Amino acid sequence: EMLEMGSGRVRCDASGVPGLDGLDPEQCHLAWEVELTTDQPVEAIEDVFLFIRHEIRLTIEPLSPDVPPQPEPESVQPAVAAGKVAPSAVSSSPTPVPAPQPAVAPVRPLSEGVVKVNVDRINGLMNQVGELVIVQSRLKQIAHSGEEFSVISLRAVVEEMGRLVTELRETTKGIRMVPIGSLFGRFRRVVRDLSTELGKQVRLETRGEETELDKTMVESLNDPMVHLIRNAMDHGIESVGARQQAGKPEEGTMLLSATHVGGQVLITVEDDGRGLNYPRIRAKAEENGLLTPGAEISDSDLAQLIFHPGFSTAATVTGISGRGVGMDVVKRNIDALRGSVEVSSQPGAGCKVMLRLPLTLAIIDGLLLKVGEERYIVPLFNVDAIVELGDAGLDSSGSDGNRFLFIRDELVPFLHLRELFSVAGAPPPHEKVVIVVVGKRRVGLVVDQILGDHQTVIKSLSRLHAEVKSFSGATILGDGRVALILEIAHLIEFGQQREERARSVMDGPEGRNWS
Repeated sequence: EMLEMGSGRVRCDASGVPGLDGLDPEQCHLAWEVELTTDQPVEAIEDVFLFIRHEIRLTIEPLSPDVPPQPEPESVQPAVAAGKVAPSAVSSSPTPVPAPQPAVAPVRPLSEGVVKVNVDRINGLMNQVGELVIVQSRLKQIAHSGEEFSVISLRAVVEEMGRLVTELRETTKGIRMVPIGSLFGRFRRVVRDLSTELGKQVRLETRGEETELDKTMVESLNDPMVHLIRNAMDHGIESVGARQQAGKPEEGTMLLSATHVGGQVLITVEDDGRGLNYPRIRAKAEENGLLTPGAEISDSDLAQLIFHPGFSTAATVTGISGRGVGMDVVKRNIDALRGSVEVSSQPGAGCKVMLRLPLTLAIIDGLLLKVGEERYIVPLFNVDAIVELGDAGLDSSGSDGNRFLFIRDELVPFLHLRELFSVAGAPPPHEKVVIVVVGKRRVGLVVDQILGDHQTVIKSLSRLHAEVKSFSGATILGDGRVALILEIAHLIEFGQQREERARSVMDGPEGRNWS
């Protein structure tokens, strides 16, 4: 990429390679020297190394003395040197000039806001903006021409503008996208260091590195992914001796994969270790009061308990486990990204954690609802079905007072948003039920009316509303009104809490007298 900026040569510097006795196979002993003649600024050279700046040392020296050296940074992570220039190239000037000090480009985090964009995407964006300007001119002409244009002409222009806006949105989303391989590459050292610390042999495999995700999403996934990897290597993958006794290869495997599934990205963290210890999780949950002793619970629901704050099955506290932090951080961060976490495990065969995330945090496809006089948005990728309340097979005869719907031969609990949001007045005669899915859970949301789909430009709530967990943001409708975006995961959690409260009442003295 640097040689495309001008002319030059590239040479491998192997002077730092030690003899076989002193060779560390996990350390990089090679460097690259590049002589480049270009009219591009130093920033253009730095952008070539944008996605690996956290793991290299980039040194840039001018070929001629009239080029000012870059300032020396406070600290730099060593790994690979690039951009070195032979001393003769500088000292060959006819006027004696002191040799310039080598400039080392500072290591800037990816969160600084720089994205490398393909030129074709930029050209496509400019073409679409040009077409939009033409349509805007046609619309302006119609507005100032009075009766010369018919309603049909106006509709044609509006449809054309709608098409261009949709294309413009998709192109803009594409500009924000970066390959997730830039994130996966960071974890090779994490796995290597943890393998040494834990005395285990673990190999990291990655798939789907070319899968693109919003840059903001990629940056926000670093901490949750680190927690998942640390947890899998400590709790999941066995020691070499234990794997030999179980008939497994001595070397464990950690697999990171990413793929597009509909309008979402599915990221999987999978290991071939011992899997979740369900009896131990149950015992710890009962000890912490999260589960009633002897209560019936499925393995999938039992696995969700590991995301409870402070939950840990580690016997001793170490720098990796037993501190009561980790998996709850994963769920909290994924919920903040409007995603979901699913866990599946087979004893002795390993564990798989799946993160389902929207492609972008900027614009989503939503379903516009009406409850009372207010409008709300449900992300469309959470919607499974829409039915009328009267046709859904209502069953409220449960012993614990819960209300259910029969949807596709399945019993689905539902929440009445009028009750949840304390809406005054009588509901309409024909209420609708939106069946939403988060992970493996299905819940119905009873609303007054379905207004249709809506291209939702997400606006963050203010700091004053930081504690309002039922809404993940807001959007502005075409008439200028504000519609809040429902946080489905929190609503489902609220329904579970209400169910637990109802059961506790039924199990108490008053509940026994009532029954």
